[in-house]
Amino acid sequence: MGLVLKNVRIFDGETLSNPSSIYISGGKIMGVGEGFPEFNPRDGWESLDCQGKVAFPGLIDCHTHLYQTFGRGLMDNLHITNWLEVIWQFPRIFSEEALYYSTLLGAMEALKTGTTLVVDLIEGRGEEPIIQAIIDSGLKAVMGKMQNDFPEGKNTPVKSTEECLKDSRRFFKKWQGSGNGRINVRFSFAGLPASTEGLVRGMVKLSREYGVGIHAHAAEGKEPTEQVKRRFNSGEIFALEKLGALGPSTLLAHVIWVEEREMDLLAQRGVSVVHCPFTNCKVTDGLSPMYEMSRRGVNITFGCDGAASSGNYDLIREGQLGSMLQKVSSMEEKAFNPPFLFRCMTSNGARALGLEGEVGKIEPGFKADLILLELPPAKNLSWKTFLTNLMYSSSGGEAVKGVIIEGKTIIWEGKFLQIPEESVLNIAREIFSKEKWKLEKALAKTFKKE
Repeated sequence: MGLVLKNVRIFDGETLSNPSSIYISGGKIMGVGEGFPEFNPRDGWESLDCQGKVAFPGLIDCHTHLYQTFGRGLMDNLHITNWLEVIWQFPRIFSEEALYYSTLLGAMEALKTGTTLVVDLIEGRGEEPIIQAIIDSGLKAVMGKMQNDFPEGKNTPVKSTEECLKDSRRFFKKWQGSGNGRINVRFSFAGLPASTEGLVRGMVKLSREYGVGIHAHAAEGKEPTEQVKRRFNSGEIFALEKLGALGPSTLLAHVIWVEEREMDLLAQRGVSVVHCPFTNCKVTDGLSPMYEMSRRGVNITFGCDGAASSGNYDLIREGQLGSMLQKVSSMEEKAFNPPFLFRCMTSNGARALGLEGEVGKIEPGFKADLILLELPPAKNLSWKTFLTNLMYSSSGGEAVKGVIIEGKTIIWEGKFLQIPEESVLNIAREIFSKEKWKLEKALAKTFKKE
């Protein structure tokens, strides 16, 4: 059984094809092009008419926390240092049912806006309902369990270094390859402000032992970065270099408070970084010098972070804001232009995860992870302006009409095919109404102390 997408225009990163066909079987793209000569679909294959639609590779969100969705709207207008004091408590104050539906809502929002693969970090309790929600949604994910053995703030839940490393090994063995292969694992420490030298070195050792990468926060807030300087006698990127944590399989989120020499080091070591502009603006992290890093050859990707900080799981909106910020900060009008944004959300993400050749392109042999887009007529007066109008004038929520993951149609014409969306929303609304007081109490208690 297979799937044929007919009458679809395909964007390859540079040009938009004439109406064509995409042939999918066994979760992979078998052929692209009208009348593909080596492929004759058997009777019973499904066919979808994609007239007026454009096929993109599925978008890759390289840094998020989907379980934080219930925090949206309740944790606004907080500076990063205050915000962190509360977010550490998040998994401990909600029930497992709440964590499941908070995650499922975030996953559904990511899917409806064009994301097919997330790189997600969790911490503390609740891993079962969180990961199960992602599996149930149909998303693909690279999961990490953040470990920390040093008190970043008053409410940081600290474990011993040995406990952290033991738990990381257990987490990897339990979840790697789960969800029929849609869930994979990276090792993660929360970031140097909450980690000791021993923990970071231990994570590097585990990464090498199991042949998977590392995912961590880095140089996010000004004050936490200053704390790292006092503890390690260097900038955060230099400290990570001394600990052996920088390399092509390292993925660092935010990366704001860095010196030029640290940017050069990131490029030299082949590290990938994740731009999360909505969070960086909203919790007043600061403005990341992503354009400067890109000019030095650093692999740039995008992430929506968690809704409790960014308020957003729409990667196209994230890219739009990131582009505007990099243009005005660099005063380079061509900085982070639409073709560059497209690569950041697709092939750059695949490179960051070591998945080049598997995802990020619509080509034979690649996983059939793709999205189908259609702009409103007023924003699509010419096919030549499709990409520009998508990236600068639209959103994933407006444009995404179809989502296919490993050949399975998850969304068609904007509707979930397997998930009872209205029922999920009703249950989530009821649970949120019953449990939001827990987060409100944590917020009130935390800031009453100050």
